[in-house]
Amino acid sequence: MGVRFTACAACGAAVLVAAILGLAAPAYPHKPITTSIIFKNEIAQIFQRKCFQCHTENNLGVPLTSYTDARPWARAIREEVLERRMPPWSAVRGYGRFSNDLSLSAREMEVILSWADGGAPSGVPKAEEPLPPVFVAPAPSWDRGEPDVAVPIGSGQAIAAGAPFEIKRFVVPTGFTAARRVRALALKQGDRRVVRHAAFYEETSGRWLGGWTPWQTAAELPKGVVHQLPAGARIVVEIGYSGAEEAVTDKSELGFYFDQGAASPTSSLALTATQVAVAPGSTGQRVRTETTLTSDIGALAFWPNPGRGARSVEITATTPDGLTTPLLWIKDYRGDWQSPYVMSNALTLARGTRLAMTSYYDNAGDQPVAARLQAWLLTAAPKR
Repeated sequence: MGVRFTACAACGAAVLVAAILGLAAPAYPHKPITTSIIFKNEIAQIFQRKCFQCHTENNLGVPLTSYTDARPWARAIREEVLERRMPPWSAVRGYGRFSNDLSLSAREMEVILSWADGGAPSGVPKAEEPLPPVFVAPAPSWDRGEPDVAVPIGSGQAIAAGAPFEIKRFVVPTGFTAARRVRALALKQGDRRVVRHAAFYEETSGRWLGGWTPWQTAAELPKGVVHQLPAGARIVVEIGYSGAEEAVTDKSELGFYFDQGAASPTSSLALTATQVAVAPGSTGQRVRTETTLTSDIGALAFWPNPGRGARSVEITATTPDGLTTPLLWIKDYRGDWQSPYVMSNALTLARGTRLAMTSYYDNAGDQPVAARLQAWLLTAAPKR
């Protein structure tokens, strides 16, 4: 720390002497260091919590694991943070509390901006700058341990170099010879450069079972809650792909973790609006749907899927006596970064509660776009 301050003092003295003598101010190859925040400590720890899920070697984003990797991107990181594009979490704080919230806190934003604006110092000798100062997760693995059953997702999905974002659908036989109680489903990417998100559905009933993102690698249920899947169950897996710099073949796997104890089964509630055509050139076209609960439920997680052209999504609950509570507000929806929104604690919603979902759509094209507003709510029996 003292070395940096001494260097800055020397720079300041040189400028002052030049001004007194009427000379041109000297030019310096690097921006002067004006912050005590360093990559080795504060920045690397934030990146470990919020960025390394995608920003490591052979992953979705550019590596940021060492100072050598991150320093050239300091200005771009600053812009992404200011615009709240990264990390890719679109739910607005204060409208529901979610256990998988990846957004930066106000303090984390302040630290990153201070580092980028203050010269982006490393805090280590130059010889150590290529070394990651914190733990970096290895290549794709089962981070909750080996699953009870693991099955391949398809025979290998070819993704062309630079391919635009697209959702691919697979039907995966589980091979279960008997009914199973499943406490978690996980996905292990075949190639993490191309896999952005995934959603899991039980084929026969169509119910949503959970979702996967790089920062939430297993759809794990709360203690005492399970998915009940029949013998021979088949799982529909939808994976969001985007191309890498080179053509790859993704061979991802689906893992199941069983629970042998007594537990409450899950269910899923679909919130679906009638399909609406969004006119060419229109902005802010409103689509809304409402569902009234016929029994008490415990809300566990949301999976919004408003479709192409959606700009925002809001879900509210209005109790029978008229009290309205916002459950989720996605201000800037990003279809290429879909995520489940998992409640920090199960939320009890009483019979007669009205669940309303509202979305706004834009259509910059010259042809109508079909708005398919839908969201899934994963539920279980409420705790008494």
